[in-house]
Amino acid sequence: MSFTTQVKQELNRVARERSCCRTAELAALFRAAGSFHIRGREEFGLHASFALSATARTAVSLVRSFDLPIEVRVSEERRLGPHRRYEIHLEGGARLVQFLNEIGVLSDSMSLQENIPNRIIKRACCQAAFLRGAFVASGSVNEPGSPAHMEIYSDSEAFLETIMGAASALGLKLSFAHRRRHPAVYSKNNGVIRDFLVTTGAHQAALSFEERSVVSRVRESANRLANCDQANAARCSRAAARQIEAIEQLRRSGGWDRLNPSLAEIAELRLKHASSTIAELGQMADPPLSKSAVNHRLRRLVALANE
Repeated sequence: MSFTTQVKQELNRVARERSCCRTAELAALFRAAGSFHIRGREEFGLHASFALSATARTAVSLVRSFDLPIEVRVSEERRLGPHRRYEIHLEGGARLVQFLNEIGVLSDSMSLQENIPNRIIKRACCQAAFLRGAFVASGSVNEPGSPAHMEIYSDSEAFLETIMGAASALGLKLSFAHRRRHPAVYSKNNGVIRDFLVTTGAHQAALSFEERSVVSRVRESANRLANCDQANAARCSRAAARQIEAIEQLRRSGGWDRLNPSLAEIAELRLKHASSTIAELGQMADPPLSKSAVNHRLRRLVALANE
């Protein structure tokens, strides 16, 4: 099961206690996955199709709270491999028209409206419910530990702008992706994605997301430190090799005999302890020397050899 499916399954288990939140979530569900039909003779239809049975059950439960007759059908879809689609059908007259007005499909003048009325998402709880409905209908999120990416797509830019507005009101910054097919709102920020999951009610998924993100950050930090240590070790090893070569050259050329006692001491310590760091060589000197003093004397030895 993908992480997106896990998140949607958890969101579908969230309790819907307030009628205003049920209206907001239905508004998002039918905007994201529904279509409106005028059948004539004052008969209308509202159809929606979902990939998850849990999402279809959520929609059915929400619609039934409005005391509307509803029909559910299961169809087999062969495109991109066989899988099932769960379709919800609502048909009727005056009562359905009233419901369509309540969820923002029809305006008060009974005309189709593209924008979601502000009355549906004016409260914070309704904004969270609206985002939840939009995500379970047409959202996706990457697995924790992989590059962060969450998006909700729709052919309606007005619907996507409403999603961005509701998210912004809750302190969640989403960006708009302009595409030829299926434009979307998205985020590539770990913190925003985590907060979105918490806000919409996917607390377990948010914990898993945060845990994997922390592990990923710790692993990246450990790898960076290990690479840094390895690079430092390689650099120190090359420097020690140059110093030993310079000291050996001073021995062969007779320059050793002209070294003052302080340089001779460091030269002997470097030859005896080829793998020791500058700090360790300083501790072996008598009296002990600072790293700066040892480094200065070793550079002087290399310079004398080059002369």
